[in-house]
Amino acid sequence: MKPSLFFLFATLATTSLAADRDAWQATAEQVIFVLTDKWESTSGTMLRLERSANAWKRVEKPIPVTVGKKGLGLGLGLHSAKLKGPQKREGDKRAPAGVFRLESAFGTAAMTHPAFPYCETTATDYWVDDSKSRYYNQWVNTADPQVRPDWKSAEVLRRSDGIYDAVIVVAHNRGPVVPGRGSAIFMHSWYGPGVATIGCTAMDRDHLVALLQWLDASRRPVLVQAPRELLPHLELPVGVEALIESP
Repeated sequence: MKPSLFFLFATLATTSLAADRDAWQATAEQVIFVLTDKWESTSGTMLRLERSANAWKRVEKPIPVTVGKKGLGLGLGLHSAKLKGPQKREGDKRAPAGVFRLESAFGTAAMTHPAFPYCETTATDYWVDDSKSRYYNQWVNTADPQVRPDWKSAEVLRRSDGIYDAVIVVAHNRGPVVPGRGSAIFMHSWYGPGVATIGCTAMDRDHLVALLQWLDASRRPVLVQAPRELLPHLELPVGVEALIESP
């Protein structure tokens, strides 16, 4: 898939968010949970659950992850807009809390992922984080003649430090995009255990690759990311909270 076509796919994919917002508890069959002790925590645990025959089960034991340097803040996704807590803003170094569709993936190497959209990045791929740009919170390829650069800052997607070798895109603030509410939210490799991010969710590379290989777009995967105090307010599917809290 060429980057320009991937950009079109990612843009069109956000149009389904309105329908998903009312139905994710019934339709999602893969859920990734990232839990922290409190809003200000910079690390937490991640576990995967999947649904089969209307029953939920764990896929693995909890693994360590890190989130933003300032913890978590309520993002824009599939959850209720009435939740209470600090709000995620551009540049606040918080990772988004709430429920979010997992949109797509990208990386520095060619990979075959027939079950989940994936694109190999190039040197001209960026994710715009300038809230005044018409492309705010969107993937752009500057080699595409249809792209007219109007931004002052953007995230480089083909990095040399390894953290974007494999990346999962979290659909925070993607449908519709609200200027200033946060952009370029990913799940990616960490620099090391306990090293927080500027707003993403990070983990060991092997765990990230396993996660990417497990994802299946037809099973409508979502990310639930929250401090523990927020869990009871997220309207989780029946039986899921008990699985999260079990040893």
